[in-house]
Amino acid sequence: MPTTYLFQSEHLGFRIWKPEDLLPFSKMNQDQEVMRHFPKTLTESESQDFIDRMDEMHRRLGFCYFAVDEIESGQFIGFIGLAEKNFAEHDGLFVDIGWRLAPEFWNKGYATEGAKRVLAYAKNVLQLQEIIAIAPQTNQNSINVMEKIGMIYIRNFKFDVLKDYPTLVNGVWYSIQLT
Repeated sequence: MPTTYLFQSEHLGFRIWKPEDLLPFSKMNQDQEVMRHFPKTLTESESQDFIDRMDEMHRRLGFCYFAVDEIESGQFIGFIGLAEKNFAEHDGLFVDIGWRLAPEFWNKGYATEGAKRVLAYAKNVLQLQEIIAIAPQTNQNSINVMEKIGMIYIRNFKFDVLKDYPTLVNGVWYSIQLT
């Protein structure tokens, strides 16, 4: 049976998570290179918890970090989407755009293509007004994507929750207005 996508870009299909995503997602989350800008890799159980949180967020808000397939191959490649966040470094709730792709799909422009499509969905369907993106200062690849999709640098900040990780504690804050 063909996959039903919530929306698509030229090469990518965005959908809700399926049980069969756990294995490739968990493998990706255990890859040291994929997770180098995070405090640790994730276990299979932690990957399942992430998927469960995304399912709940999608039911509640109509968005999440969506599971993404490469349309041509039908292969799950990771996630690109939106998540509601609440950090001490920001006053109140905000909507974050984020992505995590399996290494074999890096350097194909998929993060940028997918993030642009998610912004269009956020504006036209969800009617959101502002999207935030945050990353450790060391994550230049994500910062490049933020800039390519039109986000504007706002400020540097410290991730309080990452104070024990010197290479991750210093973050950057980007924003884009969708109105």
